[in-house]
Amino acid sequence: MEHLSITNAQKCWETMVEAMKYTVKTWVKEAVEEVLDEKILNANIEDKRLNTDELCERWDISKNTLYNWEKDGIIKPLPIGGRRKIYSMKDVLAAESDGLVKIAC
Repeated sequence: MEHLSITNAQKCWETMVEAMKYTVKTWVKEAVEEVLDEKILNANIEDKRLNTDELCERWDISKNTLYNWEKDGIIKPLPIGGRRKIYSMKDVLAAESDGLVKIAC
């Protein structure tokens, strides 16, 4: 009878251990997926480009102010040549997170 109790206890313990393993695997899998999704989303956002009108609207500033901020080094357009200017979302987000500009939206 004592042998039977130990076997039942072992089975119970093994079942609990397997349930814990499954739970931990599920948590880790969900956490990894969440991190990967966030990295993919951030990569897609940072790859985006804004033109002058879009950036002025985002920051609620005039083109004149944007030009002055370019001269002051707050934001720098990407070198594409010609008169048209494009700004990297990565640079825009950096200026915003550094507190150099206030976001209008």
